[in-house]
Amino acid sequence: MMKKFFLIFSILISFLILGCQSEQMKKFIVFGKWDGVYVAKKDAPFVLNFILLSDSPLTNVTSIDFPEISHAIDDMQYDLIKGDKYKDFQLFNIAVNLRLKEVSSATLSKITLIFDQKYKETFPIGQIKLAVDEKGIFTPQNEYVTAYPNTQFFQAKLKNVSKHTIQIKGVTVENTYLQTKDVKINDKSEKQSVSPNETINMYFTFAEKAEQSAHFYIVSPKIEYELAGKASSTYIDPVFYGVTNLTKEKLDDILKQN
Repeated sequence: MMKKFFLIFSILISFLILGCQSEQMKKFIVFGKWDGVYVAKKDAPFVLNFILLSDSPLTNVTSIDFPEISHAIDDMQYDLIKGDKYKDFQLFNIAVNLRLKEVSSATLSKITLIFDQKYKETFPIGQIKLAVDEKGIFTPQNEYVTAYPNTQFFQAKLKNVSKHTIQIKGVTVENTYLQTKDVKINDKSEKQSVSPNETINMYFTFAEKAEQSAHFYIVSPKIEYELAGKASSTYIDPVFYGVTNLTKEKLDDILKQN
């Protein structure tokens, strides 16, 4: 699954690569805003992407950090990938592969860039909650779509890999600005039984919770269910929204944040 994420984002930035420019000091940097809930299986990495605009080529960026969770990071690799010019600014993508230590969750709202191994500056990136969960009872089948251009809908074919029949009670997302709407399972109400090894088709659309919104989203749909009279829940693999659709309107909105 993680290899698929890397492939998606490699495709995303493949049309953006340009040659190097002369180094200059950093003046203006602004990051796109995330609203993310990323639930990963134990021992799996978090694959994250941060989109930013800068008026300099950032050739003197020597490392990055997430100051709020530095103590919880077990391993991290990143690539700073240059893209197209937009107006007077350079577009960049920071692709991060991150593993946590023995913690169940952590929240990112800031990223720090280190210049020339000594100068640091920290920037807001919205909010991304990272959580580690045990293997879920639903496994994606066939081509599970991990990236959509816009927050319009979610759809997937899922298999109940447990040995039990469960009663689905609801399907939700835990994002700040999004909530599920019109949930359908096999074209019927979300509340229905699913037998062991049964495959279901899940579909839902999104509604905004407030007037505010983010530029990019990570969604880990949560299935609430009942087994033998006991309430429980499980997460589906995370899905990215908005990263494959860098419109002029979105880039202009990112620039307005400064």
